Amino acid sequence: MQNSLSYKLGLKNDNNRLFIARKTLVQRQELSKKYNNESQVVLVFEPHRFMTQYWAGAGPQQPMFAVGLSKDDPVENISTILKKKLQSVFHKDFQKYTYFLLCNNYLLSSEQTIGMIYEKYKNEEDGILYVKYCEQQTFGTC
Repeated sequence: MQNSLSYKLGLKNDNNRLFIARKTLVQRQELSKKYNNESQVVLVFEPHRFMTQYWAGAGPQQPMFAVGLSKDDPVENISTILKKKLQSVFHKDFQKYTYFLLCNNYLLSSEQTIGMIYEKYKNEEDGILYVKYCEQQTFGTC
């Protein structure tokens, strides 16, 4: 069952994966074989379609990138890594934003580990975990 918060935010039904469209199956499987093992997994961050629509025509698009993370790390680390990556691309402070993280249209819970999410939501075809992100400004503007 969908988390009702994802519906209220309009964060539902985004099954388009840019990474899959841009990379061949062989390339994705090689990435998975290179980084997935017993202790870590590959996550691909992509902007949610809501963010893509929001940023359309407003300069640079939200980036898509892949990272390797430990299976024992909590989900909270995903948000921290995402903010650091975005800060390195756009050179501005992203600490005032909250990022909603979704896998297969389900909001991720902070009490889960990355390994738990990987086992539940990984792509069976290539073994990669795809995480969609959407930002919401929470603390006002400075």
